[in-house]
Amino acid sequence: MIAMASSIFLIALLLASVFSVATVAYAQEAGMTRTTSKGTLDIRVEPTWNENSSASFKVSFLNPGTDTLHEHQDYDFRILKDGNEVFSAASQTGQRVIHNVEGTITVPYTFQEQGDYTIQIYLAGTGITPIIPTDEEATFPIQVTPEFPAGALGAIAALMTTAIVLARRLRF
Repeated sequence: MIAMASSIFLIALLLASVFSVATVAYAQEAGMTRTTSKGTLDIRVEPTWNENSSASFKVSFLNPGTDTLHEHQDYDFRILKDGNEVFSAASQTGQRVIHNVEGTITVPYTFQEQGDYTIQIYLAGTGITPIIPTDEEATFPIQVTPEFPAGALGAIAALMTTAIVLARRLRF
């Protein structure tokens, strides 16, 4: 009986260690589209997630109600956590806003912790000189949560199988 309790404790300890070290960040995989707060453009954000809690966000500025790219925007790509800005693409360049010519951008970011975040695309204006001021935004809620990679799931399955086999052998 003591051997069985020891085996079950050991297996539980192994499972806990696998669960604690084998996590990576992920969140929504599919693209999300929102209309800016004043209706000037549609914004599409398409995240690509990596195993090291980093992501690349492809942002497309679209003519409203279409999939046609809109050229020339002054914008900022921001990430907020609990309403506080944790990242600003414009700040990374030392500017208040960035000018985009082609209608798409890709922004990399590494999340420091899991939780609820908001991607905020601030649209300061559109066009080329003269810029038409818009002062609006589109927001996208995302949740960064742990995910178990395939290798960790295999290890968990192997440990569970071992636990079942040990439990059956110790009963007989």
